[in-house]
Amino acid sequence: MKNIVIIGAGDFGREVIWLLEDINKVSPQYVILGYVDDDEKKQGLEYQGYRVLGKIEYLMELQKRCPVSAVIAMQDGTARKQVVDRLEGFGSWERLIHPTAVISDTVKIGQGTIICANVTVSVDTVVGRHCIFYLSSTIGNDCVFGDFTSVMSNSSIGEHSVIGQESFFAAHSFVAPHKNVGNRVRVGVGSSVLKDIKDGSAVTNEWFGLGLFR
Repeated sequence: MKNIVIIGAGDFGREVIWLLEDINKVSPQYVILGYVDDDEKKQGLEYQGYRVLGKIEYLMELQKRCPVSAVIAMQDGTARKQVVDRLEGFGSWERLIHPTAVISDTVKIGQGTIICANVTVSVDTVVGRHCIFYLSSTIGNDCVFGDFTSVMSNSSIGEHSVIGQESFFAAHSFVAPHKNVGNRVRVGVGSSVLKDIKDGSAVTNEWFGLGLFR
């Protein structure tokens, strides 16, 4: 059994607890120690039955006392990257995959990545570090995802797509096959990416809805 701490005691943090408990129901793997979070108002409180143990740097102190792994429960990839940079030297990032996820044996998944319930990832896709694939998202074959990417619920990424680092795909978004999406791109709720997108772009239905371009 591994000791694990969740970084972030917000809404997604509580959902990661749910994910961990579902993993443990199938095969006990984790002792959930609690959360760390920088919010002063959350210190010592309980969420989903687990306590906030301290601020984020407390994880480094805890690591000196016992073996411990961690995941970052923050939906924004840039925020996750900032946490990793702050905790330089912490090397026990856990990879979490919900038991209902359908993932090809040929998929490669980086450390710290969280794959939630009912996600599908097809063959020969490569997923970077500290990515999030949220509920019921679908990933085609031969995709490449940069570190700290977030693909939210019911989104679909077409086959042979290449996604840059820290990009965010909101719920029900869509990327057509064979598209290149740059770093730190943000795709809005229900929006479609039908052409290659440069670094730092924002995609919303106003520009891309129903496949019509301005």
